[in-house]
Amino acid sequence: MRSRLPVRSTQFGFPMSMSKCAIALLCCAFGIEPLFAQELDWPYNGNDLYNSRFQDIDQINPSNVNTLKPAWIFHTGIFDPAMSMEMTPLVVDGVMYITTGDDDVFALNPTTGKQIWHYHPTDMPPLNTLPICCNRDNRGVAYGDGLIFNARLDATLVALNAKTGTVVWKTVVDLSSNGAALTLAPQFVGASEGTVPEVLVGVSGGDFGVRGHLDAYNPATGKLLWRFYTTEPGTWAGNTYLHGGASIWGTPTFDPKLNMVYFSTGNAFPWLWTAARAGTNLYSASILALDATTGELQWFFQETHHDMWDYDGPQPTMLLTVNGVPALEHTSKNGYMWILDRASGESLFPYQEVAIPPVPANAAFQNAWPTQPESSIESLVQHQATGLPAGYTAAPMWTTTGPTPVVSQPWASGGSEWPPAAYSPRTHMVYSHANYSPANVSITNTTANAGCPTSPTCEFSFASSAVPGVEHGVYGAVNLTTGTVAWTIPLLSINPDSGMTVAGDLVFFGDGTGLFYAASAATGEILWVFDATTVPNAGGATASAAVYEVGGVEYVVYGFGGDPGFGSFTLGDAVIAFALPSATAAAASKKAKTK
Repeated sequence: MRSRLPVRSTQFGFPMSMSKCAIALLCCAFGIEPLFAQELDWPYNGNDLYNSRFQDIDQINPSNVNTLKPAWIFHTGIFDPAMSMEMTPLVVDGVMYITTGDDDVFALNPTTGKQIWHYHPTDMPPLNTLPICCNRDNRGVAYGDGLIFNARLDATLVALNAKTGTVVWKTVVDLSSNGAALTLAPQFVGASEGTVPEVLVGVSGGDFGVRGHLDAYNPATGKLLWRFYTTEPGTWAGNTYLHGGASIWGTPTFDPKLNMVYFSTGNAFPWLWTAARAGTNLYSASILALDATTGELQWFFQETHHDMWDYDGPQPTMLLTVNGVPALEHTSKNGYMWILDRASGESLFPYQEVAIPPVPANAAFQNAWPTQPESSIESLVQHQATGLPAGYTAAPMWTTTGPTPVVSQPWASGGSEWPPAAYSPRTHMVYSHANYSPANVSITNTTANAGCPTSPTCEFSFASSAVPGVEHGVYGAVNLTTGTVAWTIPLLSINPDSGMTVAGDLVFFGDGTGLFYAASAATGEILWVFDATTVPNAGGATASAAVYEVGGVEYVVYGFGGDPGFGSFTLGDAVIAFALPSATAAAASKKAKTK
């Protein structure tokens, strides 16, 4: 569902010195020591305010990536079987900032991994008393104006001094006792971007009936500047919008010329039993654009109407340019990719509102919406279960869930989950994962379901483990010039659970077994694999990589901590930075000569 408001225009560009870059690339190509020791940060969770996760750098490239080795290894010392490592490191002004799923923050030397400071929150309730959905996650911090902003599991936003790690201020965003939490990396928008400085953060907790909202805070004081609630009363029956969910899992994006903030929302609550909340249930399962100064809605696009399949939008939005048009990309758990005009919210690729399959009489209580949007962009996600034995019924996409068990794919763990996508302006491709995780599901109409899925008396059942076959998926690339899948890499033994990062002509990603890959961004050919099980206390590769350069050496850094919710084979606490041995040796030699 789409609504359009006034249109403004913008332009996409890369501010950099092209002459210096060209000299550095030539030196790298011919094995000559660069004339300029480039310093290249990773200052935002997605490297930029667009969440592109692209770094324009080529010291590590397809011809030499097979020589990549660990440059340093850091262990957080934090082991928690309920914790996931899903963070992306930041690198700003010669310091790296990493987090654990329990909200610890570490400042490290990015060339050695040596600890500078450690923030360990001591003012939080016991984590096992917080009703947190889907593991204990902290997807990283934000940096701005000399401060580090940490969004905590107790729904508290904390500002730390970037040099010392001491607390400057903290503010309560919502009530953790009611199920609210903060699991996303905040977004910092500075005065240099032409707007009022602000820190953006959104709450999760929709699976506990928390009403979602995106907030903007004054970065100097922690004062609330504005709040936008993600449930719109007129599209919900009665007062169900007051506990309607629509959580915000992903870091928002920002367009400085349009002065718009963009983000996606999660499922409506309760997400399986929908009898009480007739309507489209805006703005659940939607993409939204807000005025960054006031928080006023500019446009929205609903990816799933009246969601009953847990079709969250946890993957962060991403800004890019498609055929000269400033655009936004997002893919939700329903598996359809959307490329929207950044100014208006109009789809740049054709799509249809398709009729859903006929609703059985015994499922009429679900108040299913009669149509759903389907993008014409070729999907990485499989939209129906296959190869089922007798006794299982594969449900077509958008089948209404009712008392008769059916196998849905994608479902709660299917489609595109939280791991971030990436975009390369070189290839014009979006890089993402896709899950195959079908579930055999049924639900009956009873008032006990009002608490679903958190009430112990909830009378529905699902068991993905009972569906034959192994959960699996792919990493792949979608060509935005053609709207078709360019390549895929299958993972046959485990769901994909890593963000993707593009550096030059390479894309980096991992899997829950602990393998970390570099592949050709153009073809998907795997060029290098690192096995984290060779490192003591390193876990599954379930985080997102950052790429930076210090002292003329390019590094790729990744957290190997695992994710028990997605079946990571091992848990761990390792953060490993990789570099070319030739580059580190040249930097060490140069340093020795200057002493």
